[in-house]
Amino acid sequence: MHPRNRITVPIVMLHGIGITNDAALHDWFISKEAFRQLLDVIEKHRLTTSHFADIAGRKGETSGQVILSFDDCYKHLFDFAIPELVKRKMKAVFYMPTAHIGHYNTWDVDKGSQQFELMNGNDLRELARLGMEVGSHSHNHIDLRKADDNQLAEELLTSKQILEEITAHRVYSIAYPYGHVPAAYKSALPKAGYQYGVTIYHPFENNLALRRFGVYEKDSAESLSKKLSVRYRWMRKVYDALKKYD
Repeated sequence: MHPRNRITVPIVMLHGIGITNDAALHDWFISKEAFRQLLDVIEKHRLTTSHFADIAGRKGETSGQVILSFDDCYKHLFDFAIPELVKRKMKAVFYMPTAHIGHYNTWDVDKGSQQFELMNGNDLRELARLGMEVGSHSHNHIDLRKADDNQLAEELLTSKQILEEITAHRVYSIAYPYGHVPAAYKSALPKAGYQYGVTIYHPFENNLALRRFGVYEKDSAESLSKKLSVRYRWMRKVYDALKKYD
């Protein structure tokens, strides 16, 4: 079962580190300099990076913490982002679509976007060894809103089982592909053994639909500080409730 108390830690959403010329992926990639700036701001505010295994162990206590999350598990993160985290003694959660372990981002390539290699099983084990957390990004990286009950259960269970077998660590959370939360999430996630789910926008936040904020190349130290603030989380609570969803 997921904790009764909703966690209120700021959760950062990241994908690739290193500018791409692919316009369709531009918003999901930031430069090394922008990534360093984010980590500098976190250190300036004396926030501790955490992940869901830590929070579950502390029964939801999140004071003074922030969660860094990376969707898709691009292999190039081992070139700079992960060493930078290790150097600063920081943690992060990495979300892997398990049908694509050791392959590439077919969901982007099928739409004409740039191909990027994804992490393999040894990479995921290395993440666990480094103290990072590995979470689910579903099995096939599909829009889970379009899955029927059986397919949703299969996507959730298959991914969780594969990752736990590879890393020998429990999977606590899932990042919904495309940020789309399936209608049956409140029953499907606990049944599959998840305690947390992360999205982007969501009108009513709870532990199975936690909001994240994106980091973009245009962000300044000031804008990042605002996004990490309690005031911003309250603003998102109002904004997301009023936002229309497709």
